[in-house]
Amino acid sequence: MRNKTFFIVVLAAMLLVTACADTAIDRHALVMRNNPHVTKIDSLHSLTVGNGRFAFTADATGLQTFPEYYKEGLSLGTYSEWGWHSFPNKEDYKIVETLQDHPLPGHPHGIYAVQFPEGPERNAKAAEWFRANPHRLHLGNIGFDSLLVSDITKIDQTLDMWKGELHSHFLWRKLPVTVTTSCNGDSDIVSASVSSSAKLAVGIRFPYPTGEAADDATCWTADDCHSTDIILSEPQRALIRRTVDSTVYYVEISWSGKAVLSQTGKNRLKLTPSDKQWNFNVGFYKHQPVVPQPDYKANLLSANRCWRDYWQTSGVIDFSSCTDPRASLLERRVVLSQYLLRSQEAQNYPPAETGLTYNTWYGKFHLEMVMWHSFHYALWNKADLLEKQLKWYKTAVPMACDIAARQGFNGIRWMKMTDPSSKEAPSDVGSFIIWQQPHVIYMSELIYRARPSQEFLREYADMVEQTAAFMASFVNYDSDNDRYIIQGACAANESYNEETTLNPAFEMAYWHFGLSIAQKWRERLGLQRHAEWDEILAKLAPLATSPDGIYLPAEKGRGIPDFVNGIPAEKLPEMPAGGYINGQRPKEADGSVSLSEGEKSKRKHDPFYVTGTSSENLLAYGMLPESRLIDQEKMQKTLVRAAQNWNWSGGSWSWNYPTLAMNATRLLQPEIALRAITMDNREDLLLPSGNNYRSTRLRSYLPGNGGLLLAVSMMCAGWDGCSVSNPGFPKDGKWNVRWEGLHPMP
Repeated sequence: MRNKTFFIVVLAAMLLVTACADTAIDRHALVMRNNPHVTKIDSLHSLTVGNGRFAFTADATGLQTFPEYYKEGLSLGTYSEWGWHSFPNKEDYKIVETLQDHPLPGHPHGIYAVQFPEGPERNAKAAEWFRANPHRLHLGNIGFDSLLVSDITKIDQTLDMWKGELHSHFLWRKLPVTVTTSCNGDSDIVSASVSSSAKLAVGIRFPYPTGEAADDATCWTADDCHSTDIILSEPQRALIRRTVDSTVYYVEISWSGKAVLSQTGKNRLKLTPSDKQWNFNVGFYKHQPVVPQPDYKANLLSANRCWRDYWQTSGVIDFSSCTDPRASLLERRVVLSQYLLRSQEAQNYPPAETGLTYNTWYGKFHLEMVMWHSFHYALWNKADLLEKQLKWYKTAVPMACDIAARQGFNGIRWMKMTDPSSKEAPSDVGSFIIWQQPHVIYMSELIYRARPSQEFLREYADMVEQTAAFMASFVNYDSDNDRYIIQGACAANESYNEETTLNPAFEMAYWHFGLSIAQKWRERLGLQRHAEWDEILAKLAPLATSPDGIYLPAEKGRGIPDFVNGIPAEKLPEMPAGGYINGQRPKEADGSVSLSEGEKSKRKHDPFYVTGTSSENLLAYGMLPESRLIDQEKMQKTLVRAAQNWNWSGGSWSWNYPTLAMNATRLLQPEIALRAITMDNREDLLLPSGNNYRSTRLRSYLPGNGGLLLAVSMMCAGWDGCSVSNPGFPKDGKWNVRWEGLHPMP
C-alpha cells in the first residue's frame, strides 16, 4: 500500500511537470510585468513609442516638453527612416576627391575613400562633407508650451509595451495632468490624448540640423535657414510644408475638441485647447498627403494592433519560474530589448547605432553592426523583419561593385558607414574593415533556414555569389607555408590596423563560414561548387595561438605579442566606447606608454593580458559554428583565460559580453555564459527604457541590446546538433527557463 501511494504521488508529480512544460507562456503577463516605470524627470529616463520605421521619444510629461533638459541624455527625438538632410554643397565637392591610392600588404593597388588627416586641405574638407551628408533629420519637437521643469511634480509614468501606449500622470502647479501617447503602427503619426483642467497648450517646434557627428540634431538658432508654411488650414486640421534647404517634407496636425492652431514664430506653432479633455495627432510625410490622416482612435487602435501582433508571434522567454536572483533582471533586459529594437529598428534600412533615439555618426548606419542589431530577428521568429533590411542591400549592389572594382577585387565589397543612398562615407578606419562582408551571406542563410524556399534562393543567389567572390579574391596565397591568409584589413575591434594586422581571428573564421555557406547555396540551386573556393576553405590559415595554446585576436598586429622576438612593452591604447569617432585612431607612437618591470613581467607571462580582453578570438567560435580553423581544447583554454581577466566590476554593456556568453554556451560552460549575459547583475547600467548606458557620448547603444537577444536565444535554443536543453543555463535547479518561438543558431 505504501509503495502504491508512493507511485501515485510520483506519477502525479510527473504529470504536473509535464502539464507545466506544455502550458503556453502567458505572453501578456510576461510583457506587462516588465513595463518601464518612471517617477522623476531625469535626462536618461525618456521613453519611446514607435513602429520600427518611425519613433517619438518623450520625457516625463508624455511629450517632448523639455528638449534642452534631456539634450545630453536620451534626447527627445522625432525620426523616420526617410528623414534625411544635406547641407548645400557650396564648394562643389566631388566624391572622387575623397579617394586615395592606399597600398596595403597583399593589396598593393587599391583606391579607398579616406579622410586625409595629413593630406590636402580641400580633400580633407571634401571627405568631411561626405561623412556628414546626408545626416538624419529631426522632424519636429512636440511638447507642452512654456512649462518649467520645476512646475512638474508627482510623476507616475508607465509604458504599456503590450499596447504601445505611454501613460503619463503628473501635477503641473498642483493641477493633475494625464497624457496617453502612441504611434500609429503603420504610419509616421504620433497621437496624444490630454486630460487636465489646466488646458495646457502644445507647442510644435521645428529645428534646423546641426550637422554634428553625435548630438540631438537640433539647432534652435538658425530660423532663417529653414521655413514652416501652413498650406492648408481647416477647423480641426492643418497641413504644413517644411523646407530645410533642398529637403521638403510635410506635417499634418489634426485634433478633436475645441482648440486653435496659431503660428508663434517662423518655425513654431502652438495648439491651444479650450476643453479639459482633447486629443491631437501629428503626422510626418515625405510627400504631400492626399487624404486626411486617421483620427486619434484609429491611430491608437493601429498602435495596439501592431504591438499585440508582435508579442503574440515573436519568440519569448519566461524566467518567472527561475529562483536565481539574477533571473528577474535578465528577463527585464530581454523584454525591454525586444521592445526597443521593434520600436526603432524594424526598418527598410539597416539601423543606426542609437536607432531612432538620437544621432551618432550623423545618424548613418554601420553595416558591420547589422549582425548585432538585426540577426536576432530570424532567431526570434521574425525573419520578415530581417529580410526588409536584406532587400536594401540589393539596391546597394551597384555602389558595392564599384568599390570592389576600384580596389582591384572581384564581386562586391560592402561599404562600412553609409545611408539609404548607399554612398560610402570616407573613413580612415571604416574603409579598411572587412567583417561586414559575410553578413549578407549569414543574413540570407538565417532567413532561408526560417522559411526555406527555392524562390528565396533564386532571389538572393547572385548577391550571395558576388559577396563570396570578393571574399575569395581578398585572401592571399602564402606559398612559403601553403596557406591562404588575410592581410591589408583593419580587424573588427578597429584597434588592429590594416597596415600591420595578419590573419585577424574573427575574420578568418567568418571567411571560412561565409564561403562554406555560399558553396551550400550553389548546391541547393543545383550548381557545381567552385573549386577555387574549396581550395581556400581547405588551406585557410587556422587561428593563431600563443605558445601555451591561447587564441590570439590576430596572428600579427599592433599590440599582439611577438613570441619570437619578445613581448613588446607597448600598451594597446584603450578604444573609446563605440569605437573611434571620425576615424581618429591614435598613432602607434602616441599610444606607447612606459610600463613598470612588474607590469612587463606580468604581461610576459600572460599572453591574454597582453592582447587585452578583445572578443575577436571568442567571437570566432560563438557567433560562428565549429570549423577546421578552431581547436576545441584551445578555445576552452582561451575562454577560461578570458573569464579570469574580463572586466567584471567595471566597463559598460556592449556586444563584448554577448560574445563571451555565446562562446561559453557553445563550449558548454553555462556559468560563464550566465555571468556574461547578466554582467554580474549590473542593474546600474540598465535605464528604464531598456537602453544600456555606455558613456556620456553613447547613452544608448542598440547593438548591445541586439547582442543580448542573440546570446540569450542561443542559450535557450542552442545550435545545429546541440543535444543539451537550454545549454547556456546551469543545471542547478535554479534556472527553469521556458521559451517559445526561438530557432537554433547554425
